[in-house]
Amino acid sequence: MSRRRAVRRVAGLSCAVVHLANAQGPSVWERTLELSGNYLYGNTEQAILSARTGVVRNDSVVAMRVDTRFLIGVTDRPDVGRVMDRRSWIVSGSVDFHQYAPQSQFFFGSVERSLELRINRRVSGGIGQKVILQRDSVTRFDVSLGVLGEQSVLPQVAPAGAPSLPALNNALVRLSGRLRYQRNLTSRVGVDHVTWYRPELAATSRYLASSVSAFSYSVGKRTNLRLSLQNDFDSLARSRGSRSNQNGQVLVGASTKF
Repeated sequence: MSRRRAVRRVAGLSCAVVHLANAQGPSVWERTLELSGNYLYGNTEQAILSARTGVVRNDSVVAMRVDTRFLIGVTDRPDVGRVMDRRSWIVSGSVDFHQYAPQSQFFFGSVERSLELRINRRVSGGIGQKVILQRDSVTRFDVSLGVLGEQSVLPQVAPAGAPSLPALNNALVRLSGRLRYQRNLTSRVGVDHVTWYRPELAATSRYLASSVSAFSYSVGKRTNLRLSLQNDFDSLARSRGSRSNQNGQVLVGASTKF
């Protein structure tokens, strides 16, 4: 084969590859990184740092999402000095079938650990149904209902002076409800709210709840400044030795997509 013919063949193959890449369109994958925190001073000094990462794959048939959230908090107390009183992480994922349809089915699951809510490990997974109530260029509003199984390793509180007790393995079934609302107030300002509520199937007075509310301001095509309120609630946390059933914080930070 002559050198000229070989060059033409390679050039033709390169053009075909470029054409195929362009025909595939933009990537369906989206990655998010968010860093935020706050600092309180005065009678009590406290610093909190939060990091969140997300990976999303969107198409008209199957949507997949994996989120990781990590939070750490340090407080200076007059009686004991500086202590780490918050350390938690959660990894959650979901697979949504026909997400653009008015109703769709999905699988979801999570693994988490929390020092402040006294959770050594909690693993859960289940299936649900999502209903889109409103979706346009400005607003998205949907609700979801589901059922999930849960297995937890939880510490037990020993009486004063008694030896420590082994961790308790707990398996149960929960109902799950989620509400999600997103709205663009202007071309740069948006609001985003997600609330979860998960009562035990056998005793609805025992429940978990979680919510994240955020205001975002766009400073670029892919970068936002965010002010968010995060709150997690476990109705049995104090019975396991936690100072409170609730763990909440206001965070200021920035997120970027790539």
